[in-house]
Amino acid sequence: MSEFYAKLCDIKKHAATTKHKKSSEPYSSSSRQKKLQYSAATESSCGRSEAALCLFICEHTAFLTADHLTELCKKQFMDSKSAAGMRMHRRKCTKIIVNVLSPHFVDLLVADIGDSKYSLIIDEGTDISITKLLGVVVRYFSAARKSIVTTFLALIELDDGTAVTIVRALENLLTRMGLDKKRLLGIGVDNASVNTGVNNGIFETIKREWQLPNLIMVRCICHSLQLALSHAVQGTLPRNVDFLVRETHMWFSHSSKRKAAYSQLYRSLCDGEEPLSIPRVCDTRWISLEPAVVRVLDQWDMLLKHFEQARSTEGCYTAELLYQMYSDPLNKLYLLYLRPMLREVQRTNKAYERNDADPAKLLEDLTLLIKMVCSKVLIPTAKIDPLRQPIDGHLDPKPYLGYEFEKLASTLPAGPEVDFVRQRCVNFTVKLSNELRQRLPSNFKILQGMARLSVGACLRVLKEPITELAEHFGVQPNEIDLVNAQWKKLTLVGWANTTDTIAFWSEATAYRDAAGSNPFHEVAQLAVDVLSLPHSNAEVERVFSQLSVVKTKLRNSLSTASTNAVLSVRSGLRRLGKCCHTYDLPDTVTRKVGTMQAYSSAFAPRSSARAQSSGESADEEVWTGEVELLLDI
Repeated sequence: MSEFYAKLCDIKKHAATTKHKKSSEPYSSSSRQKKLQYSAATESSCGRSEAALCLFICEHTAFLTADHLTELCKKQFMDSKSAAGMRMHRRKCTKIIVNVLSPHFVDLLVADIGDSKYSLIIDEGTDISITKLLGVVVRYFSAARKSIVTTFLALIELDDGTAVTIVRALENLLTRMGLDKKRLLGIGVDNASVNTGVNNGIFETIKREWQLPNLIMVRCICHSLQLALSHAVQGTLPRNVDFLVRETHMWFSHSSKRKAAYSQLYRSLCDGEEPLSIPRVCDTRWISLEPAVVRVLDQWDMLLKHFEQARSTEGCYTAELLYQMYSDPLNKLYLLYLRPMLREVQRTNKAYERNDADPAKLLEDLTLLIKMVCSKVLIPTAKIDPLRQPIDGHLDPKPYLGYEFEKLASTLPAGPEVDFVRQRCVNFTVKLSNELRQRLPSNFKILQGMARLSVGACLRVLKEPITELAEHFGVQPNEIDLVNAQWKKLTLVGWANTTDTIAFWSEATAYRDAAGSNPFHEVAQLAVDVLSLPHSNAEVERVFSQLSVVKTKLRNSLSTASTNAVLSVRSGLRRLGKCCHTYDLPDTVTRKVGTMQAYSSAFAPRSSARAQSSGESADEEVWTGEVELLLDI
């Protein structure tokens, strides 16, 4: 067979020969141009290292430390490519926290809430720069964590404290975060009129404008206990009782010489033991008197001897006055009666302050407190309900006011003075019971609903339907019979969690039958909705406590966006049960470090008047406003 070759075919055939390749190698472009070597990006890249440092700084220290911390890491870890490549100072650190880390944890929170109903807990306060802020905390049932979660949502800067302004701020916040305001179940507030006003309060405005007819308002039980106690004291107990406790703390609080003298006296009389300090009493919270009263009574004799010496050595009128008060056994009688009363109120208060408290048992704690208070002065045979009826007409003429009170009273000479103290203690008890009964009825229905959903109550064979509870929480009329039917069927399943209420209902929400459906879906959803209602404002008070730690006198120019970011990251780590060194940031987050996305504002905070006049943003104050002395702390 003959073969035909064109000129182009000859050239291609020649180019494929070994001789041609060897001869043309010195003249090829691939050999003359040097190739650049690129190392593949790894998880230990600079972006991940910088993000980890930012997470540490956000949780534990100030932004200003980024200037030195980055350079320190580069110097100490010279063999690390990640450390050598870090280029981060306080400006970049703050931008990463505000625009990368904070949105990441906010997104996790919003995803965790999902389509669940939620409650908001709000309170107003100010920071160190006298900026008026609204603290917002969200409470919801987390299907992923199988628990009720109460966590920080946001701090909102306010122009004024009117109901209209606060409602608009809340609406803008929920819209920005992508939370459906129609899923709002309840709102926890204190007893301020701007919150609870019957016509134009925050609750009524939200209920009317957001069209939420089944919205529930929960007044803070802790505030109610505090107000009840404060009003009970007024007009029933002498003012010198409060004066004695407060001035005892003030006597030692600013004098190391007095502390040393008292410690020496205490050690000499108590076999070398050191005295415990007298706690400070908060001016606005009478319930804070309890730990101070306990310490004063425990050290009564030592304090008496100390002020006996101090009145002669210092010549101070306060020392003379305190000595006279400690010498009067009637003052000790008042404190001996108050100590168990304050202890019970404090115990109930702490139960409502806890986030992990069993909501179904909170009503039991509250009713137990009221009954205990009334039992101090009631006739044992009185057939009244102290939760609904006044006790004034059923008082014991000779009540037993406690072992220590009666023991000390028996050693005193009989006379009108002891009887007068006894009568004032009875008056205090009666007034306290009336105040508790008057201030707590609005929460009783909600707490009763929670109590009916306790694991012990719902697993009883004989139990009443929950029709009223379902109506109160907006269950559709055509589903109420279904809810009651599921409510009765709860006893037919062998549940694993039969001691913890939240764990039980979490198991009920995840239960599946043979067909893969949940036969208890409606009643379980109602239960977790009820348990998601707030019972106190303690968590939002903790937000302002955290704010006072983040924004201090030395960091007084932090913008609201920066403080929001820090609190969001800290609360996010706490919610996940992680710390800066145990939480692994996903690659989608670390890849944003060093990009323009890290420097674009995730929020739109209002600029301050000073920043606007100088042409700077409010965030810019963060870099120029922090005091340099912070490095020495």
